[in-house]
Amino acid sequence: MLLWSDQVVLGDHESGLTVEAAAIEVEGCRIRAVSPCDRAGFAELAESYDEDVIDLSGRLITPAFVNAHTHLSMAAFRGIGGAAAMRDNVVENLYFALESHIEDADVRAFARLGAYESLRAGVAVVWEHYYGGTQLAAALADTGLAGFVAPTLQDLDGPGVARLESQWQATFDLLANDDLAERGIFPALGPHATDTVSGDLWRRITDAATTHDLTVHAHLAQSIEELRRAWQRHGTSALGWLARTGALEARCLLVHGIFLSQQDLALLDPTRHTLGFCPYSQLQFSFPADVQGWQAAGVPWLVATDCAASNDGMGPQKELRYVAGLRAMAAASSTEQVAFRESGSLADAEALQNRRQRTFDAWPNWADPAQLLARVWSIPGQLDPKMPSGVIAPGAWAHLLTWDVAHPNFWPGTDVLRTLAYAEPTDALDGMMVSGRWIGQPGQLRSALLHDGDYDDARREADARLKLLLARI
Repeated sequence: MLLWSDQVVLGDHESGLTVEAAAIEVEGCRIRAVSPCDRAGFAELAESYDEDVIDLSGRLITPAFVNAHTHLSMAAFRGIGGAAAMRDNVVENLYFALESHIEDADVRAFARLGAYESLRAGVAVVWEHYYGGTQLAAALADTGLAGFVAPTLQDLDGPGVARLESQWQATFDLLANDDLAERGIFPALGPHATDTVSGDLWRRITDAATTHDLTVHAHLAQSIEELRRAWQRHGTSALGWLARTGALEARCLLVHGIFLSQQDLALLDPTRHTLGFCPYSQLQFSFPADVQGWQAAGVPWLVATDCAASNDGMGPQKELRYVAGLRAMAAASSTEQVAFRESGSLADAEALQNRRQRTFDAWPNWADPAQLLARVWSIPGQLDPKMPSGVIAPGAWAHLLTWDVAHPNFWPGTDVLRTLAYAEPTDALDGMMVSGRWIGQPGQLRSALLHDGDYDDARREADARLKLLLARI
């Protein structure tokens, strides 16, 4: 098909972003060509075009969002345990207990609801990591979502220990499934964490990653317990031990990184390794990672949501304002703040304000809308070469969003990129293409997702299965 709009977001985190009139040619699941042109140029292209021609003038076309770390099925656990559950290690103390009772059919039913929420937030691609890999892939196919599915691998601790070989096999069954690949559903290797996966399994995973060109998607240094075990068992940090196993020879997405030192960061290779930051989730289950330290060390990093159980939402765009504010937050916890709080003097207030200004000036591009959007577009979109995403460019997969720029949440639209990064624009989202297929029709996204029989049936099944799961627990 041939699409055109007078407002299309082009470029990436390296070349920069522009908003201009352009025609987009889609062939199958990919973008075949992008031609910046005015309406007359579009009309000329359309004359020789035999397939569908769609004029989307008046709408903004952007890449769809990429949520590079989530657990869709854990939408079922949203609110379970309340705020008190987040005081200590919620993964081990609560989620492992719940997950030991979960069945494969539960995984598919719950993941469908997480997928619908993701689509409604403008997410076309997820990096999913959970138990029941075959069921997760089926849930993506059921709903039209694309993504990389990493069946969780554990052999030391956790609900996945008994399922290790079945989830290993599920990974390679996904690799061999051409039908799923055509829909944009691919495997990744999913070791859970450094304290739940043995050195032998890490080496097995690394060998498979290099042999089959798979990305390793794992949690890293996400709790004090994980770090403590690394020092007790191996005499080094969590990342130090991971390097010792040889796992860093693979292409890796390493998520959370809350307990990473400068010495740890020096072990990472920016050509192979990307760190994942999930701010609103980390604010609940721990505290935010030092992403300014990551940036200073030159390590690529992206923004994702984690799961609805610890985040309460699945929209990566909503994380960006928090990221933008990090440079100002440094002043709030500074020694200058402590001094002013104790003295109340004007001199200490001036020093506190100066601290804010120094941090602001030290990171001049930190809050730039294009840089923020890159962390949910092109940076996660280039993690794995099998499905380049997050850009509107030849060869990229056709994961696109259309926006109603006349919507009040977009008005007045004088700075489109800032609106996309800072505002609440997802209510203005009205069209979505995943892997070259429209979800409904342009202008009808909400009704296509939430007001048809498929969603109603999926919700009823998930409700029933959640009730049975809670009864079993």
